[in-house]
Amino acid sequence: MKNEFYYLIKRFDDDTLDHIRNRFDKESGLDFMDRFNRLSDEILRLQKDNVPPESEKCQQITEAYWNLIMEFTGGDVSMIPKLVEIGNIDHAANEWEEKQKIVNDYLEPALQVYFSRLGDNPLGEVEK
Repeated sequence: MKNEFYYLIKRFDDDTLDHIRNRFDKESGLDFMDRFNRLSDEILRLQKDNVPPESEKCQQITEAYWNLIMEFTGGDVSMIPKLVEIGNIDHAANEWEEKQKIVNDYLEPALQVYFSRLGDNPLGEVEK
């Protein structure tokens, strides 16, 4: 089908694919992926420049990333464990996955700092 995101789509289960179909049309889906990829590129620059997770710049980007996740899920934090599983990349099969693996590794401690500063970890609701 010549979908440039096929490698990503094939990682989703049926429930997540249904969610995507209900939440996004082609135009809004491509817009979302464009914003996600641009934000990922910014995160890679921070990582390359060794910007610490607790820095103001990193925390601004972390907030933007979390907001994109919330946009994707429609605020449904119960989807987060599934997204974490989908995003868990042990061995990258392509350039996009390799980039995402670096982004994920860099953002993990940044998200911990972000949630601690909020005084609320929305992921805690999921873990209960």
